[in-house]
Amino acid sequence: MGRTFLADDAKTGNQLAIKALYPSRLADWKDLELFQREAAVLERIDHPLVPRYIDSFHEGDGDAVCYFLAQTWVEGHTLRQELRGSRRFEEAGLVALLRDMLDVLTTIHGLETPAIHRDIKPENIILRASDGRPSLVDFGAVREVVRLTMRGGSTIVGSFGYMSPEQLMGRAIPATDIYGLGITMVECLTREVPQDMVGEDAKRLIAGTQVSEQLKRVLNRMCAPMLADRYRLASEILDDLDGLKSGQMVHLSRIESDITARGKAQERALKKASAPSIHPGYMLLSSFVVCVTFVGIYFLAQALAVGFELGVLIAAGVGGAGLLLTLVMVGTRYIHDAWAPPGPGWLIAEATILGMEEVLNQESNLVTYQIRYSFPIRGGVFEHVRGVDPRTHANRKAGESFRVWYPAGHPERHEAEDYRKKETAEMYRLFDPNVVHTPE
Repeated sequence: MGRTFLADDAKTGNQLAIKALYPSRLADWKDLELFQREAAVLERIDHPLVPRYIDSFHEGDGDAVCYFLAQTWVEGHTLRQELRGSRRFEEAGLVALLRDMLDVLTTIHGLETPAIHRDIKPENIILRASDGRPSLVDFGAVREVVRLTMRGGSTIVGSFGYMSPEQLMGRAIPATDIYGLGITMVECLTREVPQDMVGEDAKRLIAGTQVSEQLKRVLNRMCAPMLADRYRLASEILDDLDGLKSGQMVHLSRIESDITARGKAQERALKKASAPSIHPGYMLLSSFVVCVTFVGIYFLAQALAVGFELGVLIAAGVGGAGLLLTLVMVGTRYIHDAWAPPGPGWLIAEATILGMEEVLNQESNLVTYQIRYSFPIRGGVFEHVRGVDPRTHANRKAGESFRVWYPAGHPERHEAEDYRKKETAEMYRLFDPNVVHTPE
Protein backbone atom coordinates (compact mmCIF):
# COMPACT_ATOMS: atom_id res chain seq x y z
CA MET A 1 0.00 0.00 0.00
CA GLY A 2 3.04 2.26 0.02
CA ARG A 3 6.81 2.62 -0.05
CA THR A 4 9.61 4.09 2.04
CA PHE A 5 12.31 6.09 0.26
CA LEU A 6 15.81 7.04 1.37
CA ALA A 7 16.17 10.67 0.28
CA ASP A 8 18.69 13.50 0.37
CA ASP A 9 17.62 16.86 1.81
CA ALA A 10 18.64 19.35 -0.87
CA LYS A 11 18.98 22.16 1.70
CA THR A 12 20.89 20.46 4.51
CA GLY A 13 22.46 17.48 2.74
CA ASN A 14 21.13 15.15 5.46
CA GLN A 15 19.55 11.84 4.59
CA LEU A 16 15.85 11.40 5.30
CA ALA A 17 13.38 8.55 5.35
CA ILE A 18 10.20 9.42 3.45
CA LYS A 19 7.16 7.19 3.78
CA ALA A 20 4.71 7.37 0.90
CA LEU A 21 1.16 6.05 1.33
CA TYR A 22 -1.18 5.51 -1.63
CA PRO A 23 -4.86 5.61 -0.49
CA SER A 24 -5.96 4.06 -3.80
CA ARG A 25 -4.21 0.84 -2.71
CA LEU A 26 -5.73 0.71 0.77
CA ALA A 27 -8.04 -2.14 1.63
CA ASP A 28 -9.12 -0.28 4.78
CA TRP A 29 -9.26 3.49 5.37
CA LYS A 30 -8.04 2.73 8.90
CA ASP A 31 -4.54 2.58 7.37
CA LEU A 32 -4.75 6.23 6.36
CA GLU A 33 -5.89 7.17 9.85
CA LEU A 34 -2.92 5.33 11.36
CA PHE A 35 -0.53 7.00 8.91
CA GLN A 36 -1.83 10.44 9.82
CA ARG A 37 -1.68 9.57 13.51
CA GLU A 38 1.99 8.59 13.15
CA ALA A 39 2.81 12.01 11.70
CA ALA A 40 0.94 13.77 14.51
CA VAL A 41 2.69 11.70 17.19
CA LEU A 42 6.21 12.12 15.75
CA GLU A 43 5.73 15.88 15.53
CA ARG A 44 5.20 15.98 19.32
CA ILE A 45 8.13 13.72 20.28
CA ASP A 46 11.57 15.13 21.00
CA HIS A 47 13.92 12.30 21.98
CA PRO A 48 17.37 11.37 20.62
CA LEU A 49 16.33 7.71 20.22
CA VAL A 50 13.26 8.47 18.11
CA PRO A 51 13.54 9.56 14.44
CA ARG A 52 12.87 13.30 14.29
CA TYR A 53 9.80 14.57 12.46
CA ILE A 54 10.62 16.79 9.45
CA ASP A 55 7.37 17.30 7.55
CA SER A 56 4.15 15.68 6.33
CA PHE A 57 2.30 16.61 3.15
CA HIS A 58 0.35 15.22 0.21
CA GLU A 59 0.41 15.58 -3.55
CA GLY A 60 -2.14 14.90 -6.27
CA ASP A 61 -5.94 14.72 -6.20
CA GLY A 62 -8.60 12.02 -6.25
CA ASP A 63 -7.32 8.50 -6.86
CA ALA A 64 -3.87 9.92 -7.66
CA VAL A 65 -3.33 11.50 -4.22
CA CYS A 66 -0.31 10.37 -2.22
CA TYR A 67 0.54 11.15 1.40
CA PHE A 68 4.12 11.62 2.58
CA LEU A 69 5.86 11.62 5.96
CA ALA A 70 9.48 12.80 6.16
CA GLN A 71 11.69 12.03 9.17
CA THR A 72 15.38 11.66 9.95
CA TRP A 73 17.06 8.53 8.61
CA VAL A 74 18.45 6.08 11.18
CA GLU A 75 21.34 4.14 9.72
CA GLY A 76 21.74 0.68 11.19
CA HIS A 77 19.95 -2.65 11.33
CA THR A 78 16.92 -3.92 13.20
CA LEU A 79 16.99 -5.88 16.41
CA ARG A 80 15.37 -8.71 14.46
CA GLN A 81 18.43 -8.86 12.16
CA GLU A 82 20.65 -8.81 15.24
CA LEU A 83 18.79 -11.78 16.73
CA ARG A 84 19.14 -13.70 13.48
CA GLY A 85 22.89 -13.23 13.64
CA SER A 86 25.40 -14.66 16.06
CA ARG A 87 25.01 -12.20 18.93
CA ARG A 88 23.97 -13.55 22.32
CA PHE A 89 22.65 -11.01 24.82
CA GLU A 90 24.24 -11.07 28.25
CA GLU A 91 22.64 -9.38 31.25
CA ALA A 92 24.66 -6.16 31.01
CA GLY A 93 23.87 -5.68 27.31
CA LEU A 94 20.21 -6.47 27.83
CA VAL A 95 19.88 -4.04 30.75
CA ALA A 96 21.53 -1.28 28.67
CA LEU A 97 19.10 -1.93 25.80
CA LEU A 98 16.19 -2.04 28.24
CA ARG A 99 17.20 1.25 29.86
CA ASP A 100 17.33 3.06 26.51
CA MET A 101 13.91 1.73 25.47
CA LEU A 102 12.36 2.58 28.84
CA ASP A 103 13.72 6.11 28.55
CA VAL A 104 11.93 6.44 25.19
CA LEU A 105 8.68 5.08 26.66
CA THR A 106 8.93 7.46 29.61
CA THR A 107 9.07 10.36 27.15
CA ILE A 108 6.23 9.32 24.86
CA HIS A 109 3.98 8.21 27.73
CA GLY A 110 4.67 11.48 29.51
CA LEU A 111 3.44 13.73 26.69
CA GLU A 112 0.55 16.07 27.48
CA THR A 113 -1.57 13.63 25.49
CA PRO A 114 0.23 10.31 26.13
CA ALA A 115 1.24 8.36 23.03
CA ILE A 116 1.14 4.56 23.10
CA HIS A 117 3.31 2.85 20.49
CA ARG A 118 1.26 -0.39 20.49
CA ASP A 119 3.68 -2.34 18.29
CA ILE A 120 7.00 -2.73 20.12
CA LYS A 121 8.89 -5.69 18.65
CA PRO A 122 12.39 -6.41 17.28
CA GLU A 123 11.42 -5.26 13.76
CA ASN A 124 10.61 -1.76 15.09
CA ILE A 125 13.87 -1.28 17.03
CA ILE A 126 16.84 -0.14 14.94
CA LEU A 127 20.32 -0.50 16.42
CA ARG A 128 22.23 2.56 15.17
CA ALA A 129 25.42 1.98 13.22
CA SER A 130 27.12 4.92 14.93
CA ASP A 131 26.91 3.80 18.57
CA GLY A 132 24.75 0.64 18.70
CA ARG A 133 22.02 2.34 20.72
CA PRO A 134 18.40 1.55 19.80
CA SER A 135 15.92 3.79 18.02
CA LEU A 136 12.20 3.10 18.23
CA VAL A 137 10.45 3.47 14.87
CA ASP A 138 7.08 2.96 13.15
CA PHE A 139 4.80 4.85 15.49
CA GLY A 140 1.80 4.46 13.23
CA ALA A 141 1.92 0.65 13.29
CA VAL A 142 0.93 0.83 9.62
CA ARG A 143 3.16 -1.91 8.27
CA GLU A 144 3.41 -5.57 9.21
CA VAL A 145 0.54 -5.50 11.67
CA VAL A 146 -2.26 -7.88 12.51
CA ARG A 147 -5.63 -6.15 12.67
CA LEU A 148 -8.88 -7.75 13.80
CA THR A 149 -12.13 -5.81 13.52
CA MET A 150 -14.66 -7.21 15.97
CA ARG A 151 -18.36 -6.53 16.12
CA GLY A 152 -19.03 -3.07 17.46
CA GLY A 153 -16.27 -1.48 15.37
CA SER A 154 -13.41 -2.05 17.80
CA THR A 155 -10.07 -2.27 15.98
CA ILE A 156 -6.98 -4.06 17.28
CA VAL A 157 -3.58 -2.93 16.04
CA GLY A 158 -0.36 -4.72 16.90
CA SER A 159 1.58 -7.91 16.27
CA PHE A 160 0.53 -11.23 17.75
CA GLY A 161 2.83 -12.49 20.46
CA TYR A 162 3.81 -8.96 21.48
CA MET A 163 0.26 -7.78 22.20
CA SER A 164 -0.93 -7.73 25.80
CA PRO A 165 -4.36 -9.18 26.68
CA GLU A 166 -5.91 -5.73 27.04
CA GLN A 167 -4.55 -4.76 23.61
CA LEU A 168 -6.32 -7.77 22.13
CA MET A 169 -9.48 -6.20 23.54
CA GLY A 170 -8.78 -2.93 21.72
CA ARG A 171 -7.46 -1.10 24.81
CA ALA A 172 -4.03 0.57 24.95
CA ILE A 173 -2.39 2.14 28.02
CA PRO A 174 1.28 2.72 29.02
CA ALA A 175 1.44 -0.79 30.56
CA THR A 176 0.59 -2.14 27.08
CA ASP A 177 3.94 -0.97 25.70
CA ILE A 178 5.68 -2.37 28.79
CA TYR A 179 4.29 -5.82 27.95
CA GLY A 180 5.53 -5.64 24.34
CA LEU A 181 8.97 -4.48 25.49
CA GLY A 182 9.12 -7.25 28.11
CA ILE A 183 8.33 -9.95 25.55
CA THR A 184 10.97 -8.45 23.23
CA MET A 185 13.56 -8.64 26.01
CA VAL A 186 12.63 -12.29 26.65
CA GLU A 187 13.15 -12.99 22.95
CA CYS A 188 16.58 -11.34 23.13
CA LEU A 189 17.56 -13.77 25.89
CA THR A 190 15.96 -16.94 24.53
CA ARG A 191 15.59 -16.38 20.75
CA GLU A 192 12.11 -17.86 21.13
CA VAL A 193 9.66 -16.19 18.72
CA PRO A 194 6.61 -15.38 20.87
CA GLN A 195 3.77 -15.69 18.31
CA ASP A 196 2.22 -18.50 20.38
CA MET A 197 3.45 -17.28 23.75
CA VAL A 198 1.09 -16.50 26.62
CA GLY A 199 1.85 -15.36 30.16
CA GLU A 200 2.80 -18.73 31.62
CA ASP A 201 5.01 -19.53 28.61
CA ALA A 202 6.91 -16.27 29.10
CA LYS A 203 7.31 -17.07 32.79
CA ARG A 204 8.71 -20.49 31.96
CA LEU A 205 11.20 -19.05 29.45
CA ILE A 206 12.33 -16.35 31.88
CA ALA A 207 12.98 -18.97 34.55
CA GLY A 208 15.39 -20.75 32.18
CA THR A 209 17.48 -17.70 31.27
CA GLN A 210 21.04 -17.15 32.54
CA VAL A 211 20.45 -13.80 34.24
CA SER A 212 20.16 -12.71 37.87
CA GLU A 213 17.07 -13.56 39.90
CA GLN A 214 16.39 -9.83 40.35
CA LEU A 215 16.25 -9.25 36.58
CA LYS A 216 14.03 -12.33 36.17
CA ARG A 217 11.60 -10.80 38.68
CA VAL A 218 11.56 -7.53 36.71
CA LEU A 219 10.92 -9.34 33.41
CA ASN A 220 8.14 -11.42 34.97
CA ARG A 221 6.34 -8.28 36.06
CA MET A 222 6.78 -6.69 32.63
CA CYS A 223 5.30 -9.74 30.90
CA ALA A 224 2.46 -10.37 33.36
CA PRO A 225 -0.83 -10.95 31.45
CA MET A 226 -2.96 -9.33 34.17
CA LEU A 227 -2.66 -5.54 34.46
CA ALA A 228 -2.76 -5.74 38.27
CA ASP A 229 0.38 -7.92 38.18
CA ARG A 230 2.33 -5.73 35.75
CA TYR A 231 4.38 -2.55 35.99
CA ARG A 232 2.20 0.48 35.27
CA LEU A 233 4.89 2.97 34.15
CA ALA A 234 8.25 2.74 32.41
CA SER A 235 9.72 5.10 35.02
CA GLU A 236 8.96 2.50 37.72
CA ILE A 237 11.11 -0.07 35.93
CA LEU A 238 13.96 2.43 35.52
CA ASP A 239 13.86 3.07 39.27
CA ASP A 240 14.00 -0.67 39.99
CA LEU A 241 16.86 -1.20 37.53
CA ASP A 242 18.87 1.31 39.58
CA GLY A 243 18.44 -1.00 42.57
CA LEU A 244 19.03 -4.20 40.63
CA LYS A 245 22.38 -5.02 42.23
CA SER A 246 21.39 -4.01 45.75
CA GLY A 247 18.02 -5.73 45.54
CA GLN A 248 16.24 -2.52 46.65
CA MET A 249 13.42 -2.50 44.09
CA VAL A 250 10.54 -0.56 45.61
CA HIS A 251 7.98 -0.83 42.82
CA LEU A 252 8.65 -4.52 42.22
CA SER A 253 8.27 -5.25 45.94
CA ARG A 254 4.95 -3.40 46.00
CA ILE A 255 3.59 -5.38 43.06
CA GLU A 256 4.74 -8.70 44.52
CA SER A 257 3.23 -7.81 47.91
CA ASP A 258 -0.08 -7.01 46.25
CA ILE A 259 0.03 -10.31 44.36
CA THR A 260 0.70 -12.21 47.60
CA ALA A 261 -2.15 -10.44 49.39
CA ARG A 262 -4.58 -11.17 46.54
CA GLY A 263 -3.43 -14.77 46.43
CA LYS A 264 -4.12 -15.26 50.14
CA ALA A 265 -7.56 -13.65 49.81
CA GLN A 266 -8.38 -15.85 46.83
CA GLU A 267 -7.12 -18.92 48.66
CA ARG A 268 -9.41 -18.14 51.59
CA ALA A 269 -12.32 -17.68 49.19
CA LEU A 270 -11.56 -20.99 47.49
CA LYS A 271 -11.34 -22.83 50.82
CA LYS A 272 -14.64 -21.33 51.85
CA ALA A 273 -16.25 -22.18 48.52
CA SER A 274 -14.99 -25.76 48.50
CA ALA A 275 -15.27 -26.54 52.23
CA PRO A 276 -16.59 -30.00 53.25
CA SER A 277 -20.35 -30.36 52.99
CA ILE A 278 -20.56 -31.55 56.61
CA HIS A 279 -18.86 -29.40 59.21
CA PRO A 280 -18.64 -30.43 62.91
CA GLY A 281 -20.27 -27.18 63.94
CA TYR A 282 -23.00 -27.76 61.42
CA MET A 283 -23.58 -31.24 62.86
CA LEU A 284 -23.75 -29.85 66.41
CA LEU A 285 -26.22 -27.15 65.46
CA SER A 286 -28.32 -29.62 63.47
CA SER A 287 -28.53 -31.93 66.49
CA PHE A 288 -29.66 -29.02 68.64
CA VAL A 289 -32.35 -28.07 66.13
CA VAL A 290 -33.62 -31.65 65.97
CA CYS A 291 -33.85 -31.82 69.78
CA VAL A 292 -35.70 -28.52 69.95
CA THR A 293 -38.11 -29.73 67.28
CA PHE A 294 -38.82 -32.97 69.15
CA VAL A 295 -39.38 -31.06 72.39
CA GLY A 296 -41.82 -28.84 70.56
CA ILE A 297 -43.64 -31.83 69.14
CA TYR A 298 -43.82 -33.41 72.65
CA PHE A 299 -45.32 -30.31 74.22
CA LEU A 300 -47.73 -29.99 71.31
CA ALA A 301 -48.91 -33.58 71.85
CA GLN A 302 -49.31 -32.94 75.60
CA ALA A 303 -51.26 -29.76 74.95
CA LEU A 304 -53.59 -31.48 72.49
CA ALA A 305 -54.29 -34.18 75.11
CA VAL A 306 -55.44 -31.71 77.82
CA GLY A 307 -56.92 -28.96 75.65
CA PHE A 308 -55.85 -25.82 73.83
CA GLU A 309 -54.21 -23.79 76.54
CA LEU A 310 -50.94 -21.89 77.02
CA GLY A 311 -49.00 -25.09 76.38
CA VAL A 312 -50.29 -25.12 72.79
CA LEU A 313 -48.88 -21.67 72.16
CA ILE A 314 -45.53 -22.57 73.74
CA ALA A 315 -45.29 -25.81 71.79
CA ALA A 316 -46.26 -24.12 68.53
CA GLY A 317 -43.72 -21.37 69.10
CA VAL A 318 -40.87 -23.73 69.94
CA GLY A 319 -41.70 -26.11 67.09
CA GLY A 320 -42.10 -23.28 64.58
CA ALA A 321 -38.79 -21.73 65.57
CA GLY A 322 -37.05 -25.08 65.22
CA LEU A 323 -38.61 -25.70 61.82
CA LEU A 324 -37.70 -22.23 60.55
CA LEU A 325 -34.11 -22.58 61.72
CA THR A 326 -33.89 -25.97 60.02
CA LEU A 327 -35.12 -24.52 56.72
CA VAL A 328 -32.63 -21.64 56.95
CA MET A 329 -29.75 -24.03 57.58
CA VAL A 330 -30.77 -26.34 54.75
CA GLY A 331 -31.05 -23.38 52.38
CA THR A 332 -27.67 -21.98 53.44
CA ARG A 333 -26.05 -25.37 52.99
CA TYR A 334 -27.56 -25.72 49.53
CA ILE A 335 -26.27 -22.34 48.42
CA HIS A 336 -22.83 -23.18 49.78
CA ASP A 337 -22.70 -26.52 47.96
CA ALA A 338 -23.87 -24.92 44.72
CA TRP A 339 -20.65 -22.89 44.28
CA ALA A 340 -18.32 -24.40 41.69
CA PRO A 341 -14.71 -23.22 41.97
CA PRO A 342 -12.55 -23.90 38.90
CA GLY A 343 -10.65 -27.11 38.48
CA PRO A 344 -6.86 -27.36 38.83
CA GLY A 345 -4.80 -26.19 35.88
CA TRP A 346 -7.40 -23.76 34.53
CA LEU A 347 -6.15 -20.65 32.74
CA ILE A 348 -7.07 -17.13 33.75
CA ALA A 349 -7.97 -14.32 31.35
CA GLU A 350 -9.39 -10.81 31.48
CA ALA A 351 -12.65 -10.55 29.54
CA THR A 352 -13.95 -7.26 28.17
CA ILE A 353 -17.59 -6.41 27.52
CA LEU A 354 -18.14 -5.55 23.85
CA GLY A 355 -21.80 -4.62 24.10
CA MET A 356 -25.19 -5.16 25.70
CA GLU A 357 -28.46 -5.55 23.85
CA GLU A 358 -32.14 -6.11 24.65
CA VAL A 359 -33.86 -9.20 23.26
CA LEU A 360 -37.64 -9.47 23.00
CA ASN A 361 -39.03 -12.97 23.56
CA GLN A 362 -41.79 -13.30 20.97
CA GLU A 363 -43.61 -16.02 22.92
CA SER A 364 -43.63 -14.48 26.40
CA ASN A 365 -43.34 -10.86 25.22
CA LEU A 366 -40.67 -10.33 27.90
CA VAL A 367 -37.48 -8.31 27.40
CA THR A 368 -34.21 -10.00 28.36
CA TYR A 369 -30.64 -8.78 28.10
CA GLN A 370 -27.68 -10.35 26.33
CA ILE A 371 -24.09 -9.43 27.09
CA ARG A 372 -21.41 -9.87 24.44
CA TYR A 373 -17.78 -10.16 25.58
CA SER A 374 -14.45 -11.60 24.52
CA PHE A 375 -11.16 -12.63 26.09
CA PRO A 376 -7.69 -13.56 24.75
CA ILE A 377 -6.75 -17.19 24.28
CA ARG A 378 -3.65 -18.78 22.84
CA GLY A 379 -3.24 -17.44 19.29
CA GLY A 380 -6.45 -15.39 19.15
CA VAL A 381 -9.60 -14.12 20.80
CA PHE A 382 -12.68 -16.02 21.99
CA GLU A 383 -16.01 -14.19 21.76
CA HIS A 384 -19.19 -15.24 23.55
CA VAL A 385 -22.78 -14.09 24.06
CA ARG A 386 -24.89 -15.01 27.08
CA GLY A 387 -28.06 -13.83 28.75
CA VAL A 388 -27.95 -11.85 31.99
CA ASP A 389 -30.46 -10.76 34.60
CA PRO A 390 -31.79 -7.30 33.63
CA ARG A 391 -32.36 -6.46 37.29
CA THR A 392 -28.65 -6.32 38.00
CA HIS A 393 -26.96 -5.95 34.61
CA ALA A 394 -29.06 -3.46 32.66
CA ASN A 395 -26.40 -0.76 33.14
CA ARG A 396 -23.32 -2.74 32.16
CA LYS A 397 -21.22 -0.81 29.62
CA ALA A 398 -18.87 -1.75 26.82
CA GLY A 399 -15.25 -1.69 27.93
CA GLU A 400 -15.87 -3.00 31.45
CA SER A 401 -13.74 -6.02 32.31
CA PHE A 402 -13.97 -9.06 34.55
CA ARG A 403 -12.01 -12.27 35.06
CA VAL A 404 -12.79 -15.62 33.52
CA TRP A 405 -11.22 -19.07 33.90
CA TYR A 406 -11.25 -21.88 31.38
CA PRO A 407 -9.65 -25.29 30.91
CA ALA A 408 -6.74 -25.16 28.45
CA GLY A 409 -7.96 -25.67 24.89
CA HIS A 410 -11.64 -25.27 25.79
CA PRO A 411 -12.53 -21.58 26.14
CA GLU A 412 -16.19 -22.43 25.47
CA ARG A 413 -16.29 -23.99 28.95
CA HIS A 414 -15.14 -20.80 30.68
CA GLU A 415 -16.51 -19.60 34.00
CA ALA A 416 -17.05 -16.01 35.10
CA GLU A 417 -15.74 -14.84 38.43
CA ASP A 418 -18.78 -15.40 40.66
CA TYR A 419 -19.58 -19.07 39.93
CA ARG A 420 -23.32 -19.05 40.46
CA LYS A 421 -25.34 -22.19 41.23
CA LYS A 422 -24.84 -25.03 38.77
CA GLU A 423 -28.58 -25.54 38.48
CA THR A 424 -29.30 -21.89 37.66
CA ALA A 425 -30.29 -21.10 34.08
CA GLU A 426 -27.58 -19.65 31.84
CA MET A 427 -29.19 -16.21 31.76
CA TYR A 428 -28.74 -15.87 35.54
CA ARG A 429 -24.98 -16.56 35.57
CA LEU A 430 -24.09 -13.08 36.74
CA PHE A 431 -20.75 -11.30 36.73
CA ASP A 432 -20.24 -10.06 40.28
CA PRO A 433 -16.94 -8.12 40.43
CA ASN A 434 -17.00 -8.25 44.23
CA VAL A 435 -16.58 -12.03 44.40
CA VAL A 436 -13.39 -13.60 43.05
CA HIS A 437 -12.36 -17.26 43.04
CA THR A 438 -9.15 -18.25 41.29
CA PRO A 439 -7.26 -21.52 40.89
CA GLU A 440 -3.94 -21.89 42.68
